[in-house]
Amino acid sequence: MASYWGMMEEAFANLTAAVTTINTPLPTGIDERTLLACLRGEISDERWRVHVQALFDEVDVSVLHNLVIDRLVTFQELSNAIDAWHLLSSDNERWIRQMASFSVGRPDAEGAGRSRQP
Repeated sequence: MASYWGMMEEAFANLTAAVTTINTPLPTGIDERTLLACLRGEISDERWRVHVQALFDEVDVSVLHNLVIDRLVTFQELSNAIDAWHLLSSDNERWIRQMASFSVGRPDAEGAGRSRQP
């Protein structure tokens, strides 16, 4: 079984992959901490809107799903971010809203500190 820090590194690597995808075509980049703050509603600076839009339009849904599995954000936070950033026509909006509508419970032992492998 992998160590807690190893699994946290895996979660961070997934987030970094999302940020890399977002930043590639843009003249200025966003960092992981800022992106998470934008998704959680802690930052609403319009200069980050295009980055948040790219997350929902350009990043594969499996990466978004892993962000939730790793407990970096929740589906509800993603859904709220879509509303807050006025991204109502984003490619992954429907899926995120469906996932946010489910009440998903998970023991604290499952999250960023757990392996994705059975």
